[in-house]
Amino acid sequence: MKSYHFAFILLFFLLLHQSLSANFPVPYSSTAKVKKNKRGKTFENQWKREIWPSEPYAPQKKIKGLSLIKNYFVEFGYLQSFAPFSDFLDPRTISAFQTFQQRFNLQVTGNLNNQTLNQILLPRCGVPDKSFPRFINNEALPSYKNRWFGKRNLTYGFLPESEIPESMRKVFRDSFTRWATATGVLNLTETTYENADIKVGFYNFTEGVPEQLYGISSVRFQEGSNVSIGEIRLDGSYYWAVPSENDSVSWKEGVLDLESVAMHEIGHLLGLDHSFMKESVMYPYILPSQQRKIQLSPTRTTFFNSTVMPSLVIVEVGEFL
Repeated sequence: MKSYHFAFILLFFLLLHQSLSANFPVPYSSTAKVKKNKRGKTFENQWKREIWPSEPYAPQKKIKGLSLIKNYFVEFGYLQSFAPFSDFLDPRTISAFQTFQQRFNLQVTGNLNNQTLNQILLPRCGVPDKSFPRFINNEALPSYKNRWFGKRNLTYGFLPESEIPESMRKVFRDSFTRWATATGVLNLTETTYENADIKVGFYNFTEGVPEQLYGISSVRFQEGSNVSIGEIRLDGSYYWAVPSENDSVSWKEGVLDLESVAMHEIGHLLGLDHSFMKESVMYPYILPSQQRKIQLSPTRTTFFNSTVMPSLVIVEVGEFL
């Protein structure tokens, strides 16, 4: 089992702060080929030994490892603060805990308890729960406010270096088709990676990216132009199960359901933010009890055509169930 040391985890979060805040999306060092063996990276939950939750409603105090949680809250939109972070439970952090706990239907204590820590330790999408629709270094995170495409016909392509097998490509094709059907206005078709509006690939994330992040969606300008493209970058160190391998899905063993993650990340690029309903495909975490979620309900989705640019598709989204 892979071993994660406290100092290394601290480095994870210091580098994550740089990568998401200044140079987001998640950095990567090289492309990755899809894993062929049915075992991905494993989780040891080192935080369980390094962070000590206090009792509910405990008075303000120093909590070992709380600085890591503060950094986590900053990166995912729950706390407005700057490094370095202390281990003291201050009013801003109490408020961040309360917001996080309310959103994820946890016991609201304003403090770090085991229930909250267990939620934080789950694998999750790298897109923050609070979106930041601004471009930094020609890249931005997707959100409802960041309508990066101005056409109804979008294409997608697969990174050749990832050597994505046909069974996994089919998962993405089915996911794009499911989204196109749900929108009723978009046409999503496959093309080459170089010409695609949405580029899909697997990567070896650089040191500094927490093990909990399975991937991220982003929007960037094509080199040398002002044309925006979407990207889906998934962590190549996981084993990504296709529908015929549903019985093997286990996030603790590093085996994730590819179709669920594909649906989630495509949803981001089409304009959806995270949902806090556990049944939603846009829920940011992979829950032990719900590791496969692919079905959409269009009952709370409305699509509007822009009156300013007739070819621009504007997607206004409620909660997908």
